[in-house]
Amino acid sequence: MRYLWSRVIIIFLLAEVLLFVVYYKYGPRGINVLCALKKIKSKAQSDIKDLEQKNNDLRDQIEEWKSDLFLQEKFAREKLALQKENEIIYFK
Repeated sequence: MRYLWSRVIIIFLLAEVLLFVVYYKYGPRGINVLCALKKIKSKAQSDIKDLEQKNNDLRDQIEEWKSDLFLQEKFAREKLALQKENEIIYFK
């Protein structure tokens, strides 16, 4: 009888360990989910760095545009089709 109970306890403990491992790997907060979330996080951080770089580039362009009269005139002529007095504009 004692031998039977020890076997039942061992089988129960092995089943419990097996269930724990399966739940730990495939459960709603398991390793697979955590790995997927880490990939999403790293992609989001990469996107943030790219956007910050683009923002810095645009800020530099704005500062350059504010300080350079030639760029202001070029923008006014090309994009806004403005002209100086007594000047004729030809469009291509």
